Amino acid sequence: MNHVKVCALRSGSSGNAIFVSSGSTRILIDAGVSLRDIEHALQEIGEDASQLTGVLVTHEHTDHARSVGALMRRHMVPLYVNGGTLQALRSTLGKVPEDLIRPFVSGVDFIVGDLSVAGYRTSHDAAESVAFKIDTEHGAVAVCTDLGWPEPQLLNALSGSRIILVESNYDPVMLAAGSYPPPLKQRIAGDFGHLSNGDSAKAILHFLSRGTQRFILSHLSKENNYPELALQTVRDHLQAEGALIGRDLDVAVARRFTTSEPVIW
Repeated sequence: MNHVKVCALRSGSSGNAIFVSSGSTRILIDAGVSLRDIEHALQEIGEDASQLTGVLVTHEHTDHARSVGALMRRHMVPLYVNGGTLQALRSTLGKVPEDLIRPFVSGVDFIVGDLSVAGYRTSHDAAESVAFKIDTEHGAVAVCTDLGWPEPQLLNALSGSRIILVESNYDPVMLAAGSYPPPLKQRIAGDFGHLSNGDSAKAILHFLSRGTQRFILSHLSKENNYPELALQTVRDHLQAEGALIGRDLDVAVARRFTTSEPVIW
């Protein structure tokens, strides 16, 4: 059978790398941790970096793009990237084979291996940040992080996916009481920053109403959140709307420094 495998190799403000495979196609979304961590995490789930079909980059920030150039040079992995992000990446990408760069247009479907993919614009303070939806014959996988607010157009584009990795970055009380300078706090909580735990719950309710039943809370802040709080906040918001985790949907939290349990169907 042609299985789908989804695994958060690493997720959080410390760095992000998400693995998705279906059939013979193996995709890495973001490479925001060391190449060694990526290689070891892939080995843990029975995969090999040299077998990757492509690396897709949501945006140019270091916690998403740190090892893109190194991955391309060592394993000759093609890079799928939109024009704005590519331009912003050039200064840190290093020297890479130009024929490995595969530009795509945001909002337009493109092919990676034998899968159809689309990158949809997100409201984040980056050159041209996107969320990805990857269509497989057994349902779509969506990766939706780094967005200041859950725009209806974006949510609609990702709706119907079988599993969605959705940002649950910060707790507003922790952010307000924390040591960050006021401009950084405003940036995180603004329309071009990140989703709070409560906003993540609102996005999940939207997706749940359109058929998605499996979610992974992703991109948690190290300073302004923690897994138990994110999960409890989402649970409380869902329960207030009559949706129960374990009955109506499954919600897990992606790990920061270790490899999350793969989801396979």
